[in-house]
Amino acid sequence: MRPSYRKMALVGVGLAAAALAASASVVAGGAARLPAAFRGLASASLATDKRHPDAAPPEGYAENLPKFASMLDVLLAWNPDDPAEPAGGSKFDTLEVIDWATEGAMERATELRNLEIPFKIKNMPELDEVAKKWADDDYVIEGMSSRKSYTINTAHNGHFMFYQSNAMAKELKKSLRPANGYSSSKQASNAFKPRGYTFDHPPPVPLPMSFAKFWEESAALEEANKAKPPNEDAESRHLYLSTGDSWEGAGDTMISRDINLFEKDAPTRDLFIPEPTDVRGQHCRFGMRGVVAEQHWDGHRNFIYMLRGMKRYVINPPAACTAMDMMHSGPSRRHAGIDFSDPEAISDPETAAQLDKAQAVETVLRAGEILYMPSFWLHYIVSMGRSIQCNTRSGVGHMYGEDAAGINKCEVGRSPPPATPEELATATAKVEAKINDFRLPQAARWGRSKA
Repeated sequence: MRPSYRKMALVGVGLAAAALAASASVVAGGAARLPAAFRGLASASLATDKRHPDAAPPEGYAENLPKFASMLDVLLAWNPDDPAEPAGGSKFDTLEVIDWATEGAMERATELRNLEIPFKIKNMPELDEVAKKWADDDYVIEGMSSRKSYTINTAHNGHFMFYQSNAMAKELKKSLRPANGYSSSKQASNAFKPRGYTFDHPPPVPLPMSFAKFWEESAALEEANKAKPPNEDAESRHLYLSTGDSWEGAGDTMISRDINLFEKDAPTRDLFIPEPTDVRGQHCRFGMRGVVAEQHWDGHRNFIYMLRGMKRYVINPPAACTAMDMMHSGPSRRHAGIDFSDPEAISDPETAAQLDKAQAVETVLRAGEILYMPSFWLHYIVSMGRSIQCNTRSGVGHMYGEDAAGINKCEVGRSPPPATPEELATATAKVEAKINDFRLPQAARWGRSKA
C-alpha cells in the first residue's frame, strides 16, 4: 500500500470508529450527537423499533405488491452502463401508476404509502408546470446561480458511489490526476481500498464549480460521449451535482421557489410529509446521461419527483439486500459492493445465483412523475439523459417478516446461505445465454430510444 493510501485508510477507519462510538452512545443514552459528517448515517440503524422480523406484514401488503422478477433477469436484459431505453420499454416495469387526475388518487396513494409499497404518480399539474420551466437551460442556470459555487462530483466513469468521508475524497482527488500515472478509474481503484470499501471503482472527486460552468461542461461532455459506444461512454468523464434547499419555500434557489408540494395549505402536504417533525430537507440531483447512483437503501420514506429528463430505477424489497454484497461498514455503508454493469461480476456463479433469487422490479421515471420509495427498499439509479430529479424524505416506515430480518442481517454483514447446485446451474445457464449482449461491445446498440 502506498503511503498516501495508508494515510487515507487510517483517516477513514478513524472517522468510522468515531461514528460507531457516537452511534453506540445514542443507542445507550440517547443524548450523544453524531459528528456532522455522520448525522443521518446511523439513522437507519437507530430506527430498530420499527422493524418487526417476527411479525407478519399488515393486511393488504402482499396483495398490493408489484409483480417481481429476478434481479439477474432484470440486469441481463439491460446493462446499466447503457442509458438508452430498450425498444418497447422494459418488460419488468410493473409498479402501479396512479393518475392524479382520477377520482380517489389521493386516497389510493396514501393507502400504498401506509402499506410501504412503491408506486408512481403521473399527471400532477403542480409538477408538470415546474417541469416545463426547468426544460429551459437559461431558466435553470439563472435559478441556480444565486450561490456562487457548488460542490460538483466528477468521476472517470459513470459510476458515482456515495462516499461519506470528505477527508478521504480530497486525498483521492490527488491520485486521479493523470500526472500521477492513473489513466483510468480501474487503475486508481487498485491502489484505493480503504477498510469496508469493496466497490470496484474509486469514489467520485468533489470539485468547486459555478452552476453555469457545471451545466455547460456537463452538456459538452454528454454530447461527446454520445458519439461513443456504450462501453466507452461508461468509461468517460461524467459530472454530477447533488444539492439541497428548503422544503417550505424559504430557500435561495429555484428549488424551493418553484416546488410548492409541501406548503402548509397544499393538499399534497400530508401525503408527502407524513411526519412533519422528521423531514430530511429537499434535495435535487442534476445529472448527465450515463450517471449511475449505486444501489443502496435509505432509512426514511422517500418521495422522488422527476423534473427533467428520465431515470431508470431498479428496485428491490429489503429482504433482497443479503444477495447484493452490501457494504456494512466504512464510508459507503448500506451500498452494494457489486458493480452490476460488470460482466465479470455478473458471471461469477455464486453472485449470479444469489441475484437470481433476489426479487426486483424496474421503472423509468419521466419528467412530471413521482416515485414513492419506502424505507429500506433498495434502489439503483441510471440517468438516461440530462436530468433533474428531486426528493424529500419524512419519517421512517415499518418493516415486517423477512424484509426486517434481511436489513438486520445486512447491517452486520451476514451473508446469505450458499446457492445449491441446482440454483448455480440455473443462473449460469441464464448468464451464458445473454452475456454477449450484456457486454455492450457494439456501437450499433447505441441510440435505441429518444432519451
